Amino acid sequence: MPRFLISIALLFIAGQETGYRFGGTFIGAIICEDGIIVASDSRTTFMDGSGRAFGYVDGMPKIYVQGGPAVAMSGLTSMEGELFSSFVRRNGYLLERPVDEILFGFLVWLPLANSNGVAMISAGFADGTPTICAKSPILPQSCTSSGYFTSKNSPTLRETFTKLGRIPKTNEAAAALKAAIEEYSRTDPTVGGPVSILKLTKGAPAQWLANPATDNGWTRVCDVVGEHRRGRVRIVPLGTQQELDLHLNAACPK
Repeated sequence: MPRFLISIALLFIAGQETGYRFGGTFIGAIICEDGIIVASDSRTTFMDGSGRAFGYVDGMPKIYVQGGPAVAMSGLTSMEGELFSSFVRRNGYLLERPVDEILFGFLVWLPLANSNGVAMISAGFADGTPTICAKSPILPQSCTSSGYFTSKNSPTLRETFTKLGRIPKTNEAAAALKAAIEEYSRTDPTVGGPVSILKLTKGAPAQWLANPATDNGWTRVCDVVGEHRRGRVRIVPLGTQQELDLHLNAACPK
């Protein structure tokens, strides 16, 4: 019977000097009979300085991969206003480290203010052995060669694998993790949007099974707000449209 591990993480961290915050997500990685599955939701939640959510946008990347291990990030969408995906794009060498070292390289660059709200998962192969690791800046890294890590507690996911009674195949793990994320989204408005699913196989390129992660080349949170103003992206209000506009104008002046 595989050993299943859960890593619980905080959701939100500071985004800009204005006091507005951007973040929130469900990430997970599962070691399978024929590879590793990494998945995440794609919703970014906009919050004011008091922590109250006032809008969200879907379709934002939370999983990053080049030719080696994959990294999934929970609780961080921007670093001092720059989108985290832009930061990764500028520093691609960070994705070249071994699976059990890669998170330390990323964490060195995180602003101190973000240290209590971030959780990261890495997935890949260490000397040919499938491995997933989880870490936050304030907790030690934990790695395993069996089971799974998630940033949210999902009893349904745990029950699914308990009933299965064996190591899942990648198609089974992908379906179970997608269902867990979608189920969680029904009770947590900070989780949602298309679910991105990545498959890692020993000796083969990473394969996107659903909704490849992309930021459309944007570099800053205010680029997303600008696309919203031009009608190309929709930031969904959680209150009134007027309230949303006031917050966005304060965070990203026209």
